[in-house]
Amino acid sequence: MSDPRRRDGAKPAVRWRISSAPAAAWIVLIVVVATVALVARAGRYRWFGDELYFLAAGHHLAVGYVDQGPLVPLLARLAGVVAPDSVTVLRLPAIVAGVVAIIVSAALAREFGGGRAARVLAALGYASCPFLITQTASLSTFAFDATAVAILIWLLVRWIRVRRDRLLLATGVVAAVDLQVKLLLPVVIAALVLGIACCGPREIVRRPALWCAATVATLSALPALVWQWRHDWPQLAMGTVIRAEQQAATGGPAGLPVQLVTMSGVLGVVLICCGAYGVVGARLRPYRFLAVASVVMALFVIVAGGRPYYLAGLLPVLFAAGACVLVERSPARWWRSIAVVTAASSVVIASGVVVLLPSAAPPRPVSTRAELSTRMRISGTTGWDGLVAAVARAAAAEPRGTAVLTRTYWQASALAHANDPRIPPVYSADRGFAAFGRPPPDTITALCVDTDSAETRLRRTFFGVVPMVLLDDPRGFPGIDAHVTIWRCTGPRASWERIWPELTTDILDPGI
Repeated sequence: MSDPRRRDGAKPAVRWRISSAPAAAWIVLIVVVATVALVARAGRYRWFGDELYFLAAGHHLAVGYVDQGPLVPLLARLAGVVAPDSVTVLRLPAIVAGVVAIIVSAALAREFGGGRAARVLAALGYASCPFLITQTASLSTFAFDATAVAILIWLLVRWIRVRRDRLLLATGVVAAVDLQVKLLLPVVIAALVLGIACCGPREIVRRPALWCAATVATLSALPALVWQWRHDWPQLAMGTVIRAEQQAATGGPAGLPVQLVTMSGVLGVVLICCGAYGVVGARLRPYRFLAVASVVMALFVIVAGGRPYYLAGLLPVLFAAGACVLVERSPARWWRSIAVVTAASSVVIASGVVVLLPSAAPPRPVSTRAELSTRMRISGTTGWDGLVAAVARAAAAEPRGTAVLTRTYWQASALAHANDPRIPPVYSADRGFAAFGRPPPDTITALCVDTDSAETRLRRTFFGVVPMVLLDDPRGFPGIDAHVTIWRCTGPRASWERIWPELTTDILDPGI
């Protein structure tokens, strides 16, 4: 039958309004597109140095490590069993964590009272932020820590709305898992406690479920804390090292605002500004404790000189709050235009970083830590094959009982992962690798993979020091195939038991 509104009798055109689609459908679409894109680019970069370390740590499973918990090395070990040479498989857990954070952003918008548009906008904000690219680019501790913190806050926010104590028990489980990733969660907990003490809801402290959750989390952290105690608290010692690295690479606290803007993206910055207005104002009054917690965490990063991504767990919260405020306070055409333009800008920028730059001309030489940090973010780490080949070449004429001693845990991890029969046993006194063992007592010859200027330092440990192989590719990566010399060192001046504590360092020295 013809449409009575059409005189020609033709069938009416099918019209589908985008706004009529349920939020879940749009969020699923965003998640699917993000997942496909992230998996597709997961194999574009070679091994990151810390990934190789996690693979090595996976063969030395323990309840604690210098700068992380046992969960990430365990995941690396499992990935090595499933697909030993696949960077994509190794990075799948990080991609899952990033995708979950997209969903949590939308879920937080729902808890804040946001409608369909706010939930979709919050999900889009996280899916288009540059931090998602960083979070999923490699297997890392912050990939899981950021999402775990966001989930913990979502559970807390939901409890405030529905008052179901099983949500508090769930926070204990999430906290217990996160503490197996990294021991920074107490900072987040302290910030949340201070926020609740200032702004409420203070009645939460009278809930037995909260104290059960705290007990679960504390018990889960005890093995790692005992390990830290037995090893003289290396986690605390890493604070000074991280501060120095951040100062050299990004300008330290002075560069934090730029880092946060870069991490949040164009749409993310808009949402954060709107979210700050909503949390401070009347719109999100029950959740003002989040504003206090955010400020406390930011102050911790500034004072401690920590990594900017220590604050990444707050992004879903701020994106969700901002999406609610933006949708409610602005005419529909305004916030839709802002969302489309800023999200498109973020996608274009992210595509340029992820797709175009790695395929461009060879990287330029670097001479500073800041340039090295930029190159690492854009092009990843390169030169592993050259390092392995050079050590194998240097070891070809060495007698049995020779050891390889590297300056950095990256170098040691790469050589261990290569599993090349030409390379003698590998040791390093750098960071977590130092706990994996030292050379046997009868080792009198060591091939030291070190910096170009290491001779004076090495002579304090060995009687004989001779350069063997020089790795100095002008476009190479410092510490891998640039500014690296392989030294033949003989005659240790003391026993390895005495030498090892003197050699142990937390500094990652690329030779520049």
